[in-house]
Amino acid sequence: MFNNWLVAKPNWHTLCTIAIITLIDNNAMKYQHHTAANRHLTQSGSAQSGYTLIELMIAVAIIGILAATATVSYQTQVRKTQIMTIYKEINHFRLPYRTLIDNGAGVTDFRPRGLNMPAQTKYCQFSVTAPLAGSTTANAIICRIHNLPYLQAQTLSLDYLADGTWQCQASAGIKDAYLPQACQ
Repeated sequence: MFNNWLVAKPNWHTLCTIAIITLIDNNAMKYQHHTAANRHLTQSGSAQSGYTLIELMIAVAIIGILAATATVSYQTQVRKTQIMTIYKEINHFRLPYRTLIDNGAGVTDFRPRGLNMPAQTKYCQFSVTAPLAGSTTANAIICRIHNLPYLQAQTLSLDYLADGTWQCQASAGIKDAYLPQACQ
């Protein structure tokens, strides 16, 4: 009954589901055997049925493993989403920064307010560095991460390269698994 399903999706969730269904199915067959052929009566005169202790312990263990796996996956996805939000926020600075560069050498207001951008958001405290003429500007836009306990004192920044492109840099304390592809 489950052979095609097992071949199509061989993962922990599928295997655990099959194990639970098998336990339930085996218990149902035991119950049918007891009621049809060998009815064993207790002292009160009723038939014994139900799960054995080992079957219940196995089911609880499987559910525990699934819950632990789901919790870790959920936390990882939440952290990826938070870092992606930060990356999107810092990318909003690209166009205003480039516009100020194109306006010429007279522009001196390279800070978030001068770019008509917020100095702070839910997860970032922004700072901006004036471009170096004709060369790469390291940390042109920096987000100092706050309000995320697992990333205290970490930064995500954009370097403005001499050819007019951008490069994302993350501080060493941010795991690569959480970073967007452009920052890895």
